[in-house]
Amino acid sequence: MKLSIAASAVSFVLLAATSTSAFSPSAIIPSASSLSSSALRMATLEDTVAVPTTSSFLSPESARAAIDAVGSPLYAYSLPKLEEFADNCLAFPNAYGLTVRYAMKSSPNGAILSYFHSRGIHIDASSGYEVRRAMEAGIPAENISLS
Repeated sequence: MKLSIAASAVSFVLLAATSTSAFSPSAIIPSASSLSSSALRMATLEDTVAVPTTSSFLSPESARAAIDAVGSPLYAYSLPKLEEFADNCLAFPNAYGLTVRYAMKSSPNGAILSYFHSRGIHIDASSGYEVRRAMEAGIPAENISLS
């Protein structure tokens, strides 16, 4: 397992794994009947999120190792799935000079931005903040479209 960690308030982990789907915890939403009718109560973590029990690319041991390495919460990404998406986009017929761009609003993680840049994918940013973040991840300004 390869860990690439970006420093931020929330940890991100880019995992090289043999499977192709991302880890997705299941959420449990409290029912309306479990809430007091006279007052709303603040939901606790135990009320709203179940501890994940399965993953399509993380074993319980590798999930625990990732949490132990960087803390929680963290987001884990499948590098093979990112590679597959990059390959599919880059294989799109390009008769008119189209440029493949990653909409960084979907995940502004520096490791993901750097990976897509290494594949020749440009970045679509929606704000000055996103432009700055992309440039901090090593993306040259000429490869960033501010829209």
